[in-house]
Amino acid sequence: MKKFDVHVDEKLCKGCYFCIEKCPNEVLTKSKTIGSKGYLIAEVDDSEKCVGCRICERICPDFAISIH
Repeated sequence: MKKFDVHVDEKLCKGCYFCIEKCPNEVLTKSKTIGSKGYLIAEVDDSEKCVGCRICERICPDFAISIH
């Protein structure tokens, strides 16, 4: 199975958590890190679970998520 690298840009994430809510495989989780916008950001919990569907990438209103 192909592996995907999921990246959340701390400078762009505003902590809306749409990505967490919509990910079918629970790849992302709420972080304890405060991003540059002053919000608790989303972070990758388990990239091994990522199937590359890109739902998180497409739903992010701030383009903070990229998948490679």
